[in-house]
Amino acid sequence: MKTQNQSGFTLIEALVAMVILTVGILSLYAMQTTAITGNATASRLSVATAVATDCYERLWNTPYDNPFLSDTNGETAHTPTEINDSPVFKNFKLPQGVTGVRWGVTTWRDQDGDDNDQDGEVDEDDETGIKAVTLNVNYSDKNIAKTVTITFYKI
Repeated sequence: MKTQNQSGFTLIEALVAMVILTVGILSLYAMQTTAITGNATASRLSVATAVATDCYERLWNTPYDNPFLSDTNGETAHTPTEINDSPVFKNFKLPQGVTGVRWGVTTWRDQDGDDNDQDGEVDEDDETGIKAVTLNVNYSDKNIAKTVTITFYKI
């Protein structure tokens, strides 16, 4: 005689539950992998930004007429090979992953025909003698070259 009120799971119910659990675990694995990759990318960007900030502060505190702020017409001619023996960059070392630091300087001059401060007026008195410094820190992120750029003005 068969009983009507048998309790328990059938084999099909157990297999469906295992499939649902497997899909959930695989989703968590994919999410974890993405999070780890994102954290590594953010870490490399943070290191490059810290180097850029360090170099910016060193250049900002450098006297106006220092050779490190000599005019390069905006070309990035200043490089780490120059800075190794300088008191401005004493104890400066590039961390792993950062491939280079370069900066260019453009000195705004009277009668250059440019609207340097972009206010609609060309060759104003307030545009003379300001140095526009563009600092680039190059780094590698998963074998892709990337750059952090800081632009500032030295008066």
